[in-house]
Amino acid sequence: MPEPKGNDVRTLAVRVSPDFHAQLSMVAKVDEMSLVDLMMKALENHVAARREAPDFQAKVQQALEEAEAQMARTKAMLLGTLPDAASTGEAEANTPGRSRRKDETSG
Repeated sequence: MPEPKGNDVRTLAVRVSPDFHAQLSMVAKVDEMSLVDLMMKALENHVAARREAPDFQAKVQQALEEAEAQMARTKAMLLGTLPDAASTGEAEANTPGRSRRKDETSG
């Protein structure tokens, strides 16, 4: 992962038990690295492993498809190319205050 440039960094606070903190500190000391560097390495390894996992890839694909569909809807709204709601039968269903109560009868 590339190093952030200048002051372009974010702070992430992680709460851990004193015992786990001691373990992390010991691993960092043995590996001759700072606790921050150890945590960055662990996070980088986790992200890399998740990117390779089939379940994660499937979720990413679904999220991308949903984002593309939303973008297409937004584009259609901005360009005025949405299908006419009346022709699709959505006008009545989406009109607020137009629904019938259960006790109303037709005709």
